[in-house]
Amino acid sequence: MLRSCLRLSAMAVIVAAGLVVAACGTSSGSSKTSGSSTAATSGTSSSTWATTTYASRQATVIGKYTNVVVNPAVSAALKHAGITVTAVAPATGKTTLHFPVSGGQIVVATLAGTVDHTGGLTFSRSGKNVTLSSFVINTNTKQLTATVGGQSMPIFDLNLASPKRAMGPHGTVVASSITLIVTFQAAAALNSDLGVSTFKARMNFGIATIAIAYARGHR
Repeated sequence: MLRSCLRLSAMAVIVAAGLVVAACGTSSGSSKTSGSSTAATSGTSSSTWATTTYASRQATVIGKYTNVVVNPAVSAALKHAGITVTAVAPATGKTTLHFPVSGGQIVVATLAGTVDHTGGLTFSRSGKNVTLSSFVINTNTKQLTATVGGQSMPIFDLNLASPKRAMGPHGTVVASSITLIVTFQAAAALNSDLGVSTFKARMNFGIATIAIAYARGHR
């Protein structure tokens, strides 16, 4: 009888222990399920972000240049007013200006996005100077902005009505026949700082060609 009781007591302990383990397993399973759910949610969020990034097809701009052929009429007007234009290194040129591209983000298929440049331009007259630097071409806003006196300002409106686009070798794209139109803000600032009335809003400053190298695998 005593042995039977001992056996029953032992079985009761085992069963109770089993119930505790089962309960713990269920709790752990719930935690894992919750964790899996959280991970799945997190994974979905990450996947959605990745899909969104891929869908936008943005590429990282890694180099090349923007060339600007200055309108001969503008060159003549500047010369007549005694205004000299000097490229700020690493930009180069006089009648054809060359600005190295330093970065940005674009959608290769449409060229929508931004292209950053190094160098700049200095306009000088009678000891007065105005320097434009940190050029950024934004094809979404259709403007080229620059830093003038520590502040960003739209310098040119971009006429993108009929640009020519071609794919180049080794992950490059070229857009040409982009007309640069002087903005009201730029004309007012340059005229005021140089003491002239040479710059006119809506003046055709020149024609730009943009050659862009972008990171492979980000098309």
